[in-house]
Amino acid sequence: MCGRYTLYSDKKTVEQQFGVTVEDDGLLEPDYNVAPGSVRPVVLTHRTSDRVMGALKWGLVPPFVKNTSEWKPLINARSETVDEKPSFKKAFQRKRCVVPANGFYEWKDFGGGKKIPFYIRLLDQELFGMAGIYETHTDSEGNEQHTFAILTTQANALMQPLHDRMPVILREDDYSIWLDPVKPQPEMLKSLLQPYPMEEMSTYKVSTDVNNASNNGAELINPRMR
Repeated sequence: MCGRYTLYSDKKTVEQQFGVTVEDDGLLEPDYNVAPGSVRPVVLTHRTSDRVMGALKWGLVPPFVKNTSEWKPLINARSETVDEKPSFKKAFQRKRCVVPANGFYEWKDFGGGKKIPFYIRLLDQELFGMAGIYETHTDSEGNEQHTFAILTTQANALMQPLHDRMPVILREDDYSIWLDPVKPQPEMLKSLLQPYPMEEMSTYKVSTDVNNASNNGAELINPRMR
């Protein structure tokens, strides 16, 4: 799964990587501990296929939900069934997005209630995009809430000791395919939802300070000495 991630690249780097113009500088304040429920930047397209960056809440709420107070937001969607599940099917068909990240966290269970956090990143690039879907929920008073979920897939060999799932990381060349709102091709889209090659990733232990979502600083991604 993916329950925490980081995004700290500067505006210029994000704009170049994702082909967008960031109008709200505050949207890219460095965040070393993005937690569910946070409003974070995601890349999506309009019907014109122009990419834009929007501020969406992490934790998808489908349009059919009647009472959001009784609904647990969905932070992840399994890629194997994303085109089948009622909560995700329509979003997969026409509301796909890319979630910018510099890395993500996962916890390994060492038994006895002891879980140690690990930080995972790519070796050859600082910034990458995770496959996501988004929805807009409108309540009885007409208020709209825009939310997103991150797609997950089976863990690669690097991730398996930590968890059996990992976020779907897209190649930069595949952003246009994933975001295409005009001619979505389900088979091609599904082909993108694969584990990222383990030889292009690294992972290491970090401080348990990341367990507390209120902690947020560059020191969170420093390697843990012991």
